[in-house]
Amino acid sequence: MSKVAVITGAAGNIGGALMRRFTRAGYTVAGLDLPERCPAGDERFLGCDITDERQVQEAFEQLIDRHGRIDVLVNNAGLSAIGAFTDHDAAVYRRVMEVNYIGSLICTRAALPALERAQGRIVVLSSVAGFAPVLGRPAYVGAKHAVTGLFTALRPELAPRGISVTMVHPTFVTGGGMTEVPRAEGVQRITTGPEITPDDVAREIVQAVLKGRDLVLVGRTAKLSWWVHRLLPRLYVRLMVRRLRQGG
Repeated sequence: MSKVAVITGAAGNIGGALMRRFTRAGYTVAGLDLPERCPAGDERFLGCDITDERQVQEAFEQLIDRHGRIDVLVNNAGLSAIGAFTDHDAAVYRRVMEVNYIGSLICTRAALPALERAQGRIVVLSSVAGFAPVLGRPAYVGAKHAVTGLFTALRPELAPRGISVTMVHPTFVTGGGMTEVPRAEGVQRITTGPEITPDDVAREIVQAVLKGRDLVLVGRTAKLSWWVHRLLPRLYVRLMVRRLRQGG
């Protein structure tokens, strides 16, 4: 029986690349996404709102009935919000937190028994925004910091149960990489450094799973940001603000 990888946000750009890469690596893949986003007639997909605990529990019960196991859970689904602190109301901040943080939490809880039986691995799609401040995305930065903190804390808690955790921090992805709430008028998406592709992210994730790596920094900007933020945090903020305001 082949190993099974479950991917949330599977209908998106990174999700689609993950489906292809895990399939090539010999996994049986199952994708979760909102029903209206799932490709019609593709039996690999299961419609599910990952912020709804009942739907998630039912979806994972179906996946276990269908495949018998879960070896890898990729918490890939995400929602971005671009704009200044006052460009969005509290409802947007709440929604971004629900998708990026609560959705990952709910899916992980539902998959936990199967992951424990398989001695499996949880992969969490965070971001450079998950370990360092990024200008112009406060709702997204807050949510990614939250999910990074949660699963960093869970790693030693789950290790005795045979479950590993891989944190993934990509830099800016071509085309944005994920669903985004509507922007305020005049707000533009700004980046710094070379962008990476969804397939770059997927390739690094599959390699990390196969090699048992706990941390993945995808892209040169992510690697540079990781070390500068840790060693020289004030310099990191100055450089980030200057480069983003200059458009990269």
